[in-house]
Amino acid sequence: MEFAWPPEALRFASEVSDFLDQELPDWWSITSNTLTAGQRHFEFCRGFAEKLANRGYLMPNWPREYGGREVSSWELYKLSEVFHTRGEPRGQHYMSANWVGPAIMRYGTAEQKSFFLPQMASGLIQFCQGFSEPGAGSDLAAIRTRATRDGDQYAINGQKIWTSYAATADYCVLLARTDPASQRRDGISMLLVPTNLPGITIRPIPNLLGIEGGEHGFCEIFFDDVRIDISARLGAENGGWAAAMDALAFERVGQPRFARALRLLDLTAEQCAQRGELEDPIVAEKLGLAIAACQAARVLNYRVVDSRARAEPPGPEGNVARMASVQADQLAADMVFALSPDALDDDSMADEAMRSAMPAGHAAGSIEVNLNIIAERLLGLPRAS
Repeated sequence: MEFAWPPEALRFASEVSDFLDQELPDWWSITSNTLTAGQRHFEFCRGFAEKLANRGYLMPNWPREYGGREVSSWELYKLSEVFHTRGEPRGQHYMSANWVGPAIMRYGTAEQKSFFLPQMASGLIQFCQGFSEPGAGSDLAAIRTRATRDGDQYAINGQKIWTSYAATADYCVLLARTDPASQRRDGISMLLVPTNLPGITIRPIPNLLGIEGGEHGFCEIFFDDVRIDISARLGAENGGWAAAMDALAFERVGQPRFARALRLLDLTAEQCAQRGELEDPIVAEKLGLAIAACQAARVLNYRVVDSRARAEPPGPEGNVARMASVQADQLAADMVFALSPDALDDDSMADEAMRSAMPAGHAAGSIEVNLNIIAERLLGLPRAS
């Protein structure tokens, strides 16, 4: 087995890294994660996306006809690693690159493709993901938001929760039940809903991270008789479950959290060395365990990328990679916090590492959901009651 990166992936990563060296401002830092950043960070990412788009770095995996560079799955993942070690200057556009755009290419009409894809590839519009609901987060198939057919329109009523980026998104990729008599996975459709329609209310959710909604914080979205044309539906009516599963499969490996965690551990090790603490076997062991966890997550994620490169259907291996990434990210944050003398200071590296790692176990399916899927599909255990 060849463990080295393909030469084209290394060349592409070096090219992008050089570009970031030249273009990122002095105040930008890996510790200024988009998850906990403020208005300045959000505005920068939105503007910087156009620069990335002009170089073909924003949606590089897309076909050239849609504004991409047709890079391989390996090149795309290497690019994601570069971005994550640099604080992810794409902002929320990574969602468009990884799964919203590919979903539109696969399930969209010609009109949807011509309208959305050029704007996305240019960095002009952004999306949020309207999947989870109160009582239907861990059990997504239990969604109750309705999109009731009324001639050539749907009337949407319901609520979504824990929606990242909702406060700044132009569109919500919404899962709603279009067959009122259906249950579970049947009767669900996916809709591309403008967030500025009458009847939509977006409210920030205060949280322990100290982010009250803001530019990336969690929000809840209320739909009160929101009217939208049936042309906003992505794919067949009542056929949204397959598109949702495709989206989640890509989302689980879309963010290489281990890459950022490894960079933070490297910086922490450098600081420990400067203080003469690396000679302490306990300190060395703590760092070594965290680094090993990150490397294990890297290998498991690469396994999924390899499967994607072979055009194999997504499977539970993505859940395993997701679990490993979350655990590595949280262990690394614990180590950075434990070994940093300024850990309790606001905006310190340890503070930012902890703020980033805390919600990692909820995005793209909670830890419990991923464990259940692994237990059922890989280990053959009975479904948890």
